[in-house]
Amino acid sequence: MDQLVASLAAANSGLFVAAIIAAGIGLAFLVSDWATPSSRWMASALMAAGGSIALNAHLIVLPVDALPWWARLAGFVEALAFICGVEWGIRVSRTASERSEVLPPRLGPSRYAELAIGFYGLLAALFPARRIQHLLGAFEGEWLLSPWFWLFATLPTIAVALIIWASVQMLRQRPDKAEAGRVISLLIVLPLLGLAYVVPLDWAPVAVALAEVVFLFGALRYFMVQGARNQFMSRFMAPQVAELVRTRGLRQAMRRHRVRVSVVCVDIRGFTAYAHGVPPETVLRLLRDFYAAVGMASARHGGTIKDLAGDGALIVLGAPVAMEDHASRALQLARRLQTHTRPVVKRYHNRLGLGVGVATGEVAVGIVGHRARFEYVAVGPAVNLAARLCDRARDGEIRVDADTLQLAGETPRSKPLRRYVKGLSDPVPTYVLSPGDGRRER
Repeated sequence: MDQLVASLAAANSGLFVAAIIAAGIGLAFLVSDWATPSSRWMASALMAAGGSIALNAHLIVLPVDALPWWARLAGFVEALAFICGVEWGIRVSRTASERSEVLPPRLGPSRYAELAIGFYGLLAALFPARRIQHLLGAFEGEWLLSPWFWLFATLPTIAVALIIWASVQMLRQRPDKAEAGRVISLLIVLPLLGLAYVVPLDWAPVAVALAEVVFLFGALRYFMVQGARNQFMSRFMAPQVAELVRTRGLRQAMRRHRVRVSVVCVDIRGFTAYAHGVPPETVLRLLRDFYAAVGMASARHGGTIKDLAGDGALIVLGAPVAMEDHASRALQLARRLQTHTRPVVKRYHNRLGLGVGVATGEVAVGIVGHRARFEYVAVGPAVNLAARLCDRARDGEIRVDADTLQLAGETPRSKPLRRYVKGLSDPVPTYVLSPGDGRRER
């Protein structure tokens, strides 16, 4: 009896330590990677797992005929940890599957696994004493021959088998590189956690600790990849693109597709002559202030800056974040560039000015690059047209194609100008707007 009490006490202490570590890892994910939906679900799973381990550690030292009322919750907390882990896996699968972008997750292996573990939680709530007596530490006695053991063990085993099968299928589809490490570690962790329930109680903390160490390896690889990626994206990519990579994974974000967008091109007038007559440091200050003003205006209207080149910038509205009113936003952005960014340029010299071109059309968008060099690109006639219209725009002018005005629901005050644009065989009807035309910003 004394040996049994000592064994239970040791298992109780070891499991409490393991519970604190699991909850701590979950909290670390929550704090350090809150912006990523998959990490939020993973953090929830780990913290629920820590709570479940702590509950079981407390219950194993109590007499089975004197369990508190909350003993019925232990199985539900276990089920909650498992379900949160499944939801994490579903988010990871969206970084590999193209179908998930347009279709909701179907009732596949993951959903069946959630259903099986839900029934397990219900059984644990109905028969808490039987669960503790016949499942926890089953290898220690003769409980392997008990029908109660197989009743409680079968449902989690089915759920784990389904998740392992779904994880292997996911890895074959090559999910996001950062997430793949966590998926591989999960394939090893699940059997270890399953053993922790049935091995002799003094060995249970060892099994849980091994599972946590294995998962830490996957977590460290995840943070290494994400850290290098986030450092690059924060410097060279628009926030919308960084958010797309964070939620969908780099591979899914790099998948090129066609989308209808509006493109705004802005350029400093008189820049070349000005740059030849002033010190280079003054030119750099001008460009710094110009880019900062363009960035603020673009962020205000939800645009993604595709290019900052020389004395100009190209901004896309409607990708990567879809928006129904991209044409209207593009015109608002163009007017803001003339009313707010143009004065910034004028401060350096009154001969400097700003020309803006706006066009709407279907383009191919996506992230291109290799290893450490990536760039968000948009390719199509609308991009070329916006650039050509910008070239023709005088200081203070906004040149817009007819498609943009029609989609934005604005009526032009001037007659269309039919001009041949380089790269297009037919003349393009365009309109010249001033910052005060159309609907004003409030």
